[in-house]
Amino acid sequence: MSSIAERRNKTNKKFMALSALGIFMVVDHHTFITFNFFGDFIPYNSFFMPMFVFISGYFNKVDSETKLLPYIWKKIKSLLIPYVFLSALAFGLQFLIDWYKTGEVPSVPDGYMKYLLERAVTIGSSISIAEPMWFVISLFAVLVVYALLKKCLGKIWNSFVALGIFTCLHVFSVDYSMNLLEDASPYFLLPLKILFFLPFLEMGIIYRKYLEKKHEAMPVGGKIALLFGLLIMNMVRMLYLPVPYDVAFDALGEMMGFTSPFTITPMVSSIVGILFWLTLVDLIGKPLYESKFVNYMSANTFWIMGLHIAFFNIVNCILMFINNNLIGLKYFNVELFQITEWYFWDLSPNLKLLYLVAGILGPLGLKWICDLICSLPGRKQVEEPEKTETKDAEKTLETGMV
Repeated sequence: MSSIAERRNKTNKKFMALSALGIFMVVDHHTFITFNFFGDFIPYNSFFMPMFVFISGYFNKVDSETKLLPYIWKKIKSLLIPYVFLSALAFGLQFLIDWYKTGEVPSVPDGYMKYLLERAVTIGSSISIAEPMWFVISLFAVLVVYALLKKCLGKIWNSFVALGIFTCLHVFSVDYSMNLLEDASPYFLLPLKILFFLPFLEMGIIYRKYLEKKHEAMPVGGKIALLFGLLIMNMVRMLYLPVPYDVAFDALGEMMGFTSPFTITPMVSSIVGILFWLTLVDLIGKPLYESKFVNYMSANTFWIMGLHIAFFNIVNCILMFINNNLIGLKYFNVELFQITEWYFWDLSPNLKLLYLVAGILGPLGLKWICDLICSLPGRKQVEEPEKTETKDAEKTLETGMV
């Protein structure tokens, strides 16, 4: 395993900053909005999951010459094995948290393992305290399906034709989810999510091959004009849609929450959000590029994604201890905390910051401890650091969840 210093010193700074911002938005969204950067016009959940797939597409190099079995094994090691490890860790934390907050040892009903496996291959997350982990299964499936397509059709592949086809399939997946999914088998969920995400993988490839140099070469005034144009575009869309929030979509793990009457809305919203933040990072993100914290955060988005809700609950366990044993906390609802993993103390909106900090620093601190243990003298290094910029950044983003 590479050292802590190596993991903090990644080379594709723009996309490292973009992925760090993306995972920050996930945690901010799950605190029911603490900062909400530009969120009144470009809601986080109108683009952030497609943006992670876009980032993966940017680094994707599969073609007709790709050896599929080694490629799939690489994805198993970088995505599925960490998924199993972090899911098991989250399960253990949930067991201890439930034991503490209810005062009873949680029971495991018959058939529980079958239930967990079914959730993992349908919704994508096996337990509620690690619900955001659904995305890992979807990303793995999208990458494998795309690799199979590229292996078979790579010699005649045209990214723009592929994007057109994928876009049609994306719109179909949204339409099916809005109208027919309720009566369908839950095993339709993963194929629908593959269809939903495929165009964003291709967009990342197109951006790297054809658009990145032109985008970066835009004058500062042009980039500022583009940002304002995207904001105005979403303002107009919000006025036109029945409800302003219709530009966003919720519960992608279950392919639900498409409230807009237009099936093209998720595609347009995702493109607007991705392009806005990609341009903003390119314009003002350089102060973040050399930040060791931002790089470490970006390298470990996997840990934050999987464990931030657990650390929300650890905060609540501490508050519950204070409330029950030291001093009563105004408006802290023990009964509500005992029945949901999504409880937040309602004393003040500013308290959301406490949960946000815990949701980011808690998983990173745990990961730092693991890194420290693995770097102790005498422990065998099982992985050599990547050398080239593309490989280095790709490995980081994959092991960091995206």
